[in-house]
Amino acid sequence: MIIDNAISSPIIIMEHNNLTMKCQARGRPIPYITWYRRSEDGKNSNNNKTRLDNQILANNTDGLFHLINISRYQSGHYECRASNGVNDHVVSKDIELRVLCK
Repeated sequence: MIIDNAISSPIIIMEHNNLTMKCQARGRPIPYITWYRRSEDGKNSNNNKTRLDNQILANNTDGLFHLINISRYQSGHYECRASNGVNDHVVSKDIELRVLCK
């Protein structure tokens, strides 16, 4: 289960700042948290499910994802997914990042 109060959305930050996003989940065994960036259109036309970029941005048990010297091109929707391998159950949360330019 993802703990919703770990991070709120949207996150608004100035360009060139640093940010650590945190996604917390609990379960037994301890779940791994995987961070993805959602695609521009957000949907996969074949099955109407959320489409994610193929690249895993972070995969750990602490749920932290660090962004250093953020640029405007990093604005968008990020998704954290928690899974501990039990019954292939996955929970996720969408976080919107808005980068303000100077």
